Amino acid sequence: MSFLRWISRLLFGILALVCIALGVYFAVDNPESITPRFAGYPLFAGSVGFWLIGFLLIGALLGFLASLLPYWTERHRVKALERQLLRTERELHTVRRQVAGD
Repeated sequence: MSFLRWISRLLFGILALVCIALGVYFAVDNPESITPRFAGYPLFAGSVGFWLIGFLLIGALLGFLASLLPYWTERHRVKALERQLLRTERELHTVRRQVAGD
């Protein structure tokens, strides 16, 4: 199992390096300068490659954060169910003591 984990990490690392190399090549190959407008406001001038890679990274970060929302809601739900289980176990223990005491 350790060997498979090592191979998968190696392949992921190689894939990450290839993506970075392609991004750098894309940025160097598109040196034209543009000034994009966002919500009606002009942003600073930069190359086409810089802006595309920058917005790609921002989109990936926002997508990652959006994917965490279900995790947080399920985590909250699990905590609430654990508290409910603890209360129910305490109540069961109390009832068993009362029945044993009779």
